[in-house]
Amino acid sequence: MDRFKTDKSMQDKIDKLSKENARLRLMLEKQDYRKNKVKKRQRRFRIIGAVLIITGLVFLGLLMYGTYSNYKRARDIKKLQEQRASAAGGNISPDGILPEYRKMYKTNSDLAGWIVIDGTDINYPVVQSKIYQEFYLDHNFDGEEDEAGSIFVDARNDVFLPDDNIIIYGHNMKNGSMFGTLQHYLDKDYYDSHSIVSFDTLYKHRIYKIAAVGLSKISDESDDTFKYYDFLNAEDKKSFKEYVKNIKSLEAYETGVDLKYGDKLVTLSTCNSVEEDGRLFIVAKEVNKNGKD
Repeated sequence: MDRFKTDKSMQDKIDKLSKENARLRLMLEKQDYRKNKVKKRQRRFRIIGAVLIITGLVFLGLLMYGTYSNYKRARDIKKLQEQRASAAGGNISPDGILPEYRKMYKTNSDLAGWIVIDGTDINYPVVQSKIYQEFYLDHNFDGEEDEAGSIFVDARNDVFLPDDNIIIYGHNMKNGSMFGTLQHYLDKDYYDSHSIVSFDTLYKHRIYKIAAVGLSKISDESDDTFKYYDFLNAEDKKSFKEYVKNIKSLEAYETGVDLKYGDKLVTLSTCNSVEEDGRLFIVAKEVNKNGKD
């Protein structure tokens, strides 16, 4: 009997110790769980922190690259502007190229001329690739890749003959460079004070008076719609009259400048966000240095 009691007492102690052991084990497991949870949370925070740092560095790098690209672009254009100004008034070479463009032409034989609109930021060399129409959409004057591209003439145009209508393209840059300031021409008051365009070819200084400012869009070639960017030459008076009628239907306001058969034109074209594939265009006619026909 006493032995039975002793065995029972021993079993009770064993059971008590087992329960205590189980309790301690459960406590340790909970502690380990909490530690692991904290470690996972810390690891997650470290990963998120690393991602944020990397993202910030990438953004900063892109910002610095964009800033540098804008600086380099402006610096390169400034050098060309200074080169043009310093050579102006010199002697015309035997090949007939104006002195201000002789050195530039040696640098890039795609040079077609120079465009200036006084009182604006538009003061750029104009290039033309006869091989690949869109090359200068994303290449600068030196042939380097550049998202701002260059101001360039339609590959179909003969600038030097010249065609009845020379079409000149440029990006609508947010910082106002290239043709970014053309959007201001939707304001008639702006037009009134910036209506003269200078577009030199390699061989001749030319002055133009803006006759129309309009909005349009790029259409499929198969669409039977008026495409201002497809008018290069007038077959006759009738076709020119039809062209003028279509231009007038798209203009933002009346300029009071008439277009007549025989006029030599330039059309400046850039993107516009009013609608998908939207375009803003400006048509100007050649005039004398006094702004008269």
